[in-house]
Amino acid sequence: MRRSEIDTIIDETIAILEAHGTRLPPFAHWSPAEWRAPETRTMRERFLGWAVVEFEPGAFAKAGIALCTTRMGSHHDLAQGRGRLYGEKVFVLRDQQYVPFHHHAVKTEDVINRGGATLAIELVRVDAAGRPSREPVEIERDGLPTSLAPQSIVRLAPGESITLTPGIAHAFWAEGGDVVCGEVSLANDERTDNLFLSALPAPAPIVEDAPARRLVVADYAAL
Repeated sequence: MRRSEIDTIIDETIAILEAHGTRLPPFAHWSPAEWRAPETRTMRERFLGWAVVEFEPGAFAKAGIALCTTRMGSHHDLAQGRGRLYGEKVFVLRDQQYVPFHHHAVKTEDVINRGGATLAIELVRVDAAGRPSREPVEIERDGLPTSLAPQSIVRLAPGESITLTPGIAHAFWAEGGDVVCGEVSLANDERTDNLFLSALPAPAPIVEDAPARRLVVADYAAL
């Protein structure tokens, strides 16, 4: 992606969030210089801030996501069972924008429709080798236990949520307009616990066609 495109997507995402009454923490608006400050090191190690992802090269509007991680504990504390063991993300899906099937080995997450149109989520359980199975899918929908057939699609209206445990692969998209989404989850290692059913192309380097106004998490390694 081009740097100018990334900055525009972030601007548009902030505008959609604010139109639905969602305000982000100050660091979501920081400049590159502010992120370079030494005291932000732990924030960068936990990947707080923006990620703009294309799942198909050159097709962000079709298969992509813009998200801001607003808080994230340390997954190293999980074995002790105490500490900051949770994380939170806010993301926007544009109308018909799609995130492909993936699952998690560690993370349990609540996915919430915070406002806008309908959030559609397709579900399938995977086996120990990470392959789709024909087993029923056990979820909670706003606290109520629910058993679904594989490849069921759950549609969430604003205010509704779903709880997904490890081993439940999920793909999601927006129907009928843009959707503001939230994720509340167990702390996890983003580098190792996003397991896609179909291999994704390696991310291409950002094309620096303009000075960066904001950084994304992919920039942190160079700081």
